[in-house]
Amino acid sequence: MSILGAHAEPIAQLKATDYVNDFAHVLDQNTIAQMDEICRQIDEKAHAQIAVVTIKSLDGADIESYAVDLFHQWGVGSKSTNRGVLILYAIDDHRARIEVGYGLEPILPDGKVGGFQREAVPLMRAGSYSQALLLVTSRVAAVIAEDAGIQLTTPQPAAPEENDPRPKHGMSAGSVILLIIIVIVILVTPLRTLLFWMLFSGMFGGGGYRGGGGFGGGGGGFGGGGGFGGFGGGSSGGGGASSSW
Repeated sequence: MSILGAHAEPIAQLKATDYVNDFAHVLDQNTIAQMDEICRQIDEKAHAQIAVVTIKSLDGADIESYAVDLFHQWGVGSKSTNRGVLILYAIDDHRARIEVGYGLEPILPDGKVGGFQREAVPLMRAGSYSQALLLVTSRVAAVIAEDAGIQLTTPQPAAPEENDPRPKHGMSAGSVILLIIIVIVILVTPLRTLLFWMLFSGMFGGGGYRGGGGFGGGGGGFGGGGGFGGFGGGSSGGGGASSSW
């Protein structure tokens, strides 16, 4: 923890300089510029604010409390509307949260923002932090834009493909051929009706397949704003979701 703690910064020392604040220094400049432009359009056209923040470590703090405190300190979203979203990533802790203001909670419920973060998990695990945060920011912005009836000039990035080691459901070609052979043998065998019933009751009468679980945890995020004068002094978030990778 001492190594992580050396990178941790108290919330009071975090000062926003733009919509995207990369305190962990893991994002490339082109991606920061893209995300800033997305957030600027949402602010100007949809009258909502998105703050994206990366930090090295929470230094043992709870990410939900950290996000709420930062959201409140920076005042993401207008105080009168509470239309703010904070997207927070603690890189060394592999933790993230999306904190959503009350005014946007109806269109960005916990399950939806959790889904956005799960989309980004393969990228985070691969260390592609710029792509991951651009994906999450774009997804959040697209929901706000659609609800406000506006068009964003930035395209939506494609979700990454995640390799799934679990076997695919369905029958292979060899299984189909074997089944056909069995059926033919049954049809030409005396007492075929009884054998047919016994075979197929055994094959289809048991319990169904119980699939394995995928990545767990909800999405996450957090709020930002303040230092550069772009955030409106909103109150704390109304909901959100956390995740890990």
